[in-house]
Amino acid sequence: MKKLTALLIFLSAFFVFAVPAFADVEYAIKDVQIDAFLKENGDVEVTERFTYDFEDDFNGITRTIIPKKGTSITDFEASEDGNALRVENDDNEYKIYRKGNQETITVDLRYTIHNGIEVYPDVAQFYWPFFDSSNESVYENMTIYVHPTSETGNVIAYGYDEAYDTAEVTEEGVAVFSLGHVDDDKNGDIQVVYDATLFSAAPLTSDNMMRDSIEADIADNEAKLAAFQDRKEWLASIAPYVVGIFGIYFIILLFIGWRKKLERKHYVQSRLINDLKVPKLEMSLPATILYTNPFTPSQQLLTTSLLELVRKGYVQSDDNKAFELVNRLTAFKHERMLLEFLFDTIGDGTTFRFEDLKTYTDNKKNHQAYHEYIQAWLQAIREEIQLKQLTQTKAGFRWTIAFSGLLLIPLSVFFGIHELLMWMFISIVLLICLLAFSIFYNPRTLEGAVIWEQWKQFKKDFTELSSNQSAKWSKEEQIIAINYVHGIADKRMIEHNKTLFYHEPSNGDSTGSMDTTNIMIFFLIATSANQHFKEADTAVAATTGSTTTAGTGTGVGGGGGGSGAF
Repeated sequence: MKKLTALLIFLSAFFVFAVPAFADVEYAIKDVQIDAFLKENGDVEVTERFTYDFEDDFNGITRTIIPKKGTSITDFEASEDGNALRVENDDNEYKIYRKGNQETITVDLRYTIHNGIEVYPDVAQFYWPFFDSSNESVYENMTIYVHPTSETGNVIAYGYDEAYDTAEVTEEGVAVFSLGHVDDDKNGDIQVVYDATLFSAAPLTSDNMMRDSIEADIADNEAKLAAFQDRKEWLASIAPYVVGIFGIYFIILLFIGWRKKLERKHYVQSRLINDLKVPKLEMSLPATILYTNPFTPSQQLLTTSLLELVRKGYVQSDDNKAFELVNRLTAFKHERMLLEFLFDTIGDGTTFRFEDLKTYTDNKKNHQAYHEYIQAWLQAIREEIQLKQLTQTKAGFRWTIAFSGLLLIPLSVFFGIHELLMWMFISIVLLICLLAFSIFYNPRTLEGAVIWEQWKQFKKDFTELSSNQSAKWSKEEQIIAINYVHGIADKRMIEHNKTLFYHEPSNGDSTGSMDTTNIMIFFLIATSANQHFKEADTAVAATTGSTTTAGTGTGVGGGGGGSGAF
């Protein structure tokens, strides 16, 4: 449950506190006015006025114009208050140079769209994307005007996506699209249809009569939008109930897990002995530490494993530098693997020294082998834990939860498509929570719970242990306590360890307060081993541990564009 809780906290923090990436220049585009003047020859002369509010130093602004297929952009120029500004063109991006600092500027752009008007025998249309989903800037207020060659009537003006339901036509036949606030990464095509007689000098795009087809397309789009709105309202009405059911389902799962954990804990605590003792080892000490402290670094486990090999008599050492191999017939696979690695791979077959470890890891060619061996050794410890069957698999229960959670995928997709972003977000969070529960829900068996609680209690009360209490322990229990404390590398416990089991010699007593030097050698080995294994791990970890391409626009006809600054 701790893993699940940690994951949920991380995911919540990620979604809530994720910080967006900002451009190098801080700016806001306060106002955009675009005037498109349609010409009899089928070209369109465009003037654009951009008002930028800069918060720091800047070198200029950018304008991307991706022409539709069959059109081109010519005669691009920029000015401020009638004064021409330098322009550089890179494919479809125009850089307008105008240095400044923390000020508001208004820049006028002019360019011609060659063949911008599609002309048919009955009608002509200006169908254009002045921005598309590649645009990375927010327009706080945008207005687009489309001016006919002369006053006229019978005008069709229609907007798509961000431009939808923003069009009006004046008495003179000017189409006005009052888009207002436009977010980045959005499309917003505009379509204005006039009588073909206004463009007598323009070549025909096609010989087909198009008014009925255009009106049918607009009517079809309106029908799709109406159906979309109906689905959106229906989904919005059922969302609280459907998402609520999944939410209650997840809360029930958490409650069931919590109740069963509480029952196991009460069972275990009723059987715990009040006197603080070193718990009996039901498996090797490295496996015990990895089971009760799953994120223990490998160097600490290596230290404990080496200390345990010394305690069990498989290895002998009279100091903290050299170790002699006594017996290879150990009880656990990971112990045999460690002996083979330390004494055969790194040492000379019978002796292992920490200076051999340094020599081995100083050679970068050995780093991959070291990393792979340690990973295999850790896996062998995990296999020992798995053989004890300290957790309940509950595969059927967990698969059921996983499959039920997957039902939220199409639901969140539908919410996203229909712009119900809040319900989409909640659905995704619930999906992740249910999948995380199915992955990390591994309730302990009674034996596993006993081991967990015993060592948890031991760790909690250890610093309150008096020397009188520890004196009642056998020497083996005292050494196990030393090895455990250094394995989890708890600084407070290590310091308290010294006051319990080892005192510096005084009055010529070379052995300290203990009856032999055996206890002292474990402190010396632990301190030295932790340092050397950490250095080796750091050395190995050090060695084992954009271009932009121009694309097409997402607006009508492959066109589009956007704005920025530099």
